[in-house]
Amino acid sequence: MMPYKTIVTQFGEMVNYRNIIKIGIETNWEDAEISEDGTIKPDFEMVGTDINGNKIPMGIYDDPVESENAVKTIIDWFSTEAYAVYEIPQSQGADT
Repeated sequence: MMPYKTIVTQFGEMVNYRNIIKIGIETNWEDAEISEDGTIKPDFEMVGTDINGNKIPMGIYDDPVESENAVKTIIDWFSTEAYAVYEIPQSQGADT
């Protein structure tokens, strides 16, 4: 039997990983910032989907590489039995 594991989101919510069926990245254009030179910069949001189909915001990242690395790290964590709690890492440049 696998031990109970908890994910702590960047927003301080605790999520039972057994209820998560999918974790991915969504590009958020709604909250995109426009720089002085007119460049539009979206956020990249890590989102978990639970067994009921509800989406759970887990973290916000500044670029797609950082967000994909965060997903890879949590997938690696899922495959181990070492720790009972995982905290979603903050973005290197985020003000969350």
